[in-house]
Formats: sequence, C-alpha cells, structure tokens
Amino acid sequence: RVERVEPGAAVLDDGTRLPAGAVVVGIGARPATAWLAGSGIELGAHGEVVADRRLATSLPDVYAVGDCASFPSGRYGERLLVHHWDNALQGPRTVAVNVLGAATGREPVVYDPVPYFWSEQFGRFVQYAGHHADADRTVWRGDPAEAAWSVCWLRGSRLVALLAVGRPRDLAQGRRLIEAGTEMDAEALADPARPLKSATA
Repeated sequence: RVERVEPGAAVLDDGTRLPAGAVVVGIGARPATAWLAGSGIELGAHGEVVADRRLATSLPDVYAVGDCASFPSGRYGERLLVHHWDNALQGPRTVAVNVLGAATGREPVVYDPVPYFWSEQFGRFVQYAGHHADADRTVWRGDPAEAAWSVCWLRGSRLVALLAVGRPRDLAQGRRLIEAGTEMDAEALADPARPLKSATA
C-alpha cells in the first residue's frame, strides 16, 4: 500500500520507494447515504440505496435515482451502480411514469438503461456506453496510439459495451446497437473506416 507521496516518488508502507514523475490517484465514489441508517431503506454493500426494477426502495412509495442507487439490470444480468450524471438524468423519468401510473392504474415501467459516461482527458473526448464485465470478446477499431479509436466488447455476437476516444459517431451508433441487442459481425466491426451501424451480422 502507498503510505505517502513525495517529490519524485511514491513510498510504500514497507519503505519501498517507487520513482514517479506523476502519480494518478483513483479514489472512486461512495454514496452519501449514512443519514438513511435506521430508516428502513435497504442499503447495499457499497452504501447505496437498493432499488428494484422500477427504482422503488424497500419502503412503500419511496424511490431512489442517480448514483446513490443500484438497480437490477435485465440487460446485463446483475445489479448496477452507475456513477454518472446521465444515470441521474434518466432515472427520474422512470420514477415519474411509475408514480403517475400507480395513481391511474397503468402498468409500471422498468429501468434498464445502457449505462453511459463521458469525460475529456488531455484534450481527448472519451465516451463509454454499456457494461463489459461479462464480455467474452474485445474488438479494436483503430490504433489506440492515434488520436481517435474505439474498442468494442461483445458477448457472443452482441455488442454489450463500447469505449470511443475522439469517435463520437461510434458511440452514438454503438449505444443504439447495444440498446437493440443487435448481433454484430466482428470482422466488419474491426474496420474503423466502416460505420459501426453497418457492421451488423
């Protein structure tokens, strides 16, 4: 473990000094939900509010959205905790439909988005859509040493996630293909000159 950072080095807890011209610290995020202790709202292993497929919590008529709440994803077959504002933007739509639907007798809707985030790093626009934890194949579109490239993750022949650096069109098309569960031709997908949407099987 890192004990401290000094000019030109990171010092480990055993005294080892690792030379370093730069140190990047990735500390992650934790939901600020301690105030919910004892409320009856179920909290998960990471301190998040545990929501169901409709974003309802364990208390009747209480919903949770955003990066404080995890939800079960039918698309990915696991519970997701998405730390990005896009998740906080999409969730309230589902909650509004479900709250109004309960009052009017309409069937509830399920929240199962394709997770998305973006960032700008060192002058490059980086976008990610999907969830690649159980992908079984990786397909590169372009050279990561260049300014613009993408990488796609497939499960079987279906696109489940995509990272695009400087290729926003790949991200836009890929997100729709992930939502639709489209089968892809991996060889065509690997051609960066070919539009992603034309690489279907």
